[in-house]
Amino acid sequence: MSGSTTIATMSLEGGRVLVTGAGSGIGAAIAHHAAAAGAQVAVNDIDASRAEETCASVRDAGGIAHAIVGDVSEPGPARAVVESAIEALGGLTGLANNVGLVRGGALETLAADTWREVFRIDVDSALWCSQAALASLRNSNGAIVNTSSLVAYFAAPGAGAYNAAKAALSSLTEQMALEWGPSGIRVNGIAPGLVSGTNFSASSTDAAVQARRQPVVPLRRTGRADDIAPVVVFLLSDAARYMTGQVLRIDGGLGIALQTFIP
Repeated sequence: MSGSTTIATMSLEGGRVLVTGAGSGIGAAIAHHAAAAGAQVAVNDIDASRAEETCASVRDAGGIAHAIVGDVSEPGPARAVVESAIEALGGLTGLANNVGLVRGGALETLAADTWREVFRIDVDSALWCSQAALASLRNSNGAIVNTSSLVAYFAAPGAGAYNAAKAALSSLTEQMALEWGPSGIRVNGIAPGLVSGTNFSASSTDAAVQARRQPVVPLRRTGRADDIAPVVVFLLSDAARYMTGQVLRIDGGLGIALQTFIP
C-alpha cells in the first residue's frame, strides 16, 4: 500500500455534533453512537427530562453530552437551539436533523392543522436548524444527516401527511447537498424501515405486531435504533467524505421485497 494513502475511518474524535429529537428512540441512539465514536454531543429535545435522560446515559458510558432543550420547528427557536449547542460544544462539525412526528389520517379528511404540524416538525425543522448551523459547519467542513423514512418512497396507508413530509425531506436533502457542497458541507439522509422501540406508534413495541412484521422483512426482523445510528455516524465521519446528496435505506431489505407481496 502506498505511503500516501489516507485511510478514512468512522471515528468522530474531536467532533461536535448536535442531534435533534434525541430524547428517545433513534435520536438517543445517534447521540450514544456519536459519543462512542469520539464526538461531544448536544442532545436536543422539546422535553427537558428526556434530553437530560439521554445525556445522563451518554455520560454514564463515558461520553460528553449537553442537554439543549427547545422546539426546533420554528426559525427563531431553532436558531436559539443551534446557537446554544455551538456555545456548549465550541462549534459544530455535524448536525443530525432527526426530530419527527407521525400523525395518522386519510388525505380525504385530513385537517389543515395536522398537515401543517407534520410538515413543520418533519421538514421545516431540518431547514431552520441547518440554516442556523451553516456558518459553523462551513468553518469545520462539517456534515448534515437528515432522518427521512422508507415511506418517502413506498407510501404507508393512513399516514399521508407523514409520507409526503418524509418525501419532501429526502428532496430537501438533495437540494442542501447541491447548494452547500461548494462550501465543503456534505448533506446526506437515512431512510429507516420498520423500527421497533420508538415512540411513533404503539405497534412498534407490540410483540404480536412484531411477530407478524418480521417474516416480511428479508432479514427476518424489524430494525432497532442501534441498527440505524451507526449509519449516521458513518455519514458524519471522514469515511463518507466523498458522499453527498444520498439517502440510504436502512430497512432490512423491506423495500426490495415489496413486489413479492403482490398476489
